[in-house]
Amino acid sequence: MTTSRRSWSEPGLRAQLMALMDTVFPGLAQVIDRARALGAAWEDVTTPFVASAEGAPVSQVSVLCLAMVLDGRPTDVGCIHAVCTHPAHRRQGHYASAMRAALAFCDERYPAALLCTAQPELYEQFGFRVVDEHKVVAGTAPRLDRRPMRPFRLADEEDRAIFQRLASRRAPASTRLGVTGPAAVFVVNELDRPLFYAQDLDAIVSLEIAGDVLRLYDVVAAELPPLDEILRRLPAPVRRVELFACPDALGMAGTAEPHVFVDGDDAIGGAGAARLMVRGAFPEGPLMLPRPFRC
Repeated sequence: MTTSRRSWSEPGLRAQLMALMDTVFPGLAQVIDRARALGAAWEDVTTPFVASAEGAPVSQVSVLCLAMVLDGRPTDVGCIHAVCTHPAHRRQGHYASAMRAALAFCDERYPAALLCTAQPELYEQFGFRVVDEHKVVAGTAPRLDRRPMRPFRLADEEDRAIFQRLASRRAPASTRLGVTGPAAVFVVNELDRPLFYAQDLDAIVSLEIAGDVLRLYDVVAAELPPLDEILRRLPAPVRRVELFACPDALGMAGTAEPHVFVDGDDAIGGAGAARLMVRGAFPEGPLMLPRPFRC
């Protein structure tokens, strides 16, 4: 067995790693390829650490740099993601070797590392701890005007240009725990999810409406609009708002309720309950890592 930091530019490596990921996370490679075709190349933002057997990759742990704002301070944090081992090579030490290499890389560069997982027990041995997350819930009266948001599609060339403009200078959705990039992670996670654009606010909103409940996941804008302005532009009135992020920058007052992302609610490639885990310093108290940046 050999383990090392690898480069996506190595001949043949991309195809090998995509095949490995697709074996463990069916469909992930196709989403990554679709995002790449839209200018959001996964290999531009992530660094793979690979354990090989007989010259072929059998396990990988990748690291990407999340640009965050934590307790008011801009901070880069290492994000562990795409952790996978071929089923025929499990329980042979490959995963542990790749993880140690990835964490050594993180320790040299970042004050903290994080990940989202359905299997916290796999990461506790490496110093990760579960961080309980909370959504913020509030009641609201219907308030609509004549400036509705329109559907926004990342696959559309004009909409993609709007996204690239806003993502390059986006304001964090929270100053307690906000993420500003990289944009490629947003594209991979939100490519097939409902997005809307309010032209007069120049803001892209990731949201879902179920009955009279608004589930708000992220806002991409150079200047964040108040929550009330977003509510005025909804396609239908709502009576309950659930914000899956810290509420400070949107000016939302509400009640923090424990929440665990499950099944299809978490990032692409996840399965089951996706718990946030952290290694190193991290804010305390009710918080939420926004869905578009859960890896």
